[in-house]
Amino acid sequence: MTFPAGGPMERYAHLVAQGKIKLKAVTAAERHSMPHYEVPEDVDPVALLLAGREEDDR
Repeated sequence: MTFPAGGPMERYAHLVAQGKIKLKAVTAAERHSMPHYEVPEDVDPVALLLAGREEDDR
């Protein structure tokens, strides 16, 4: 049985502990460099992302 992670960082905790990944802290000043997407109010953002994944051939 699996349970959802308690917080966003918990899902990566085991990879950090094993040294497989390193996480970089993000400050409020760096938020401008993070992606931001405009979505119309009548569109479900999750459905939009899932549709994009279906189109991706990777």
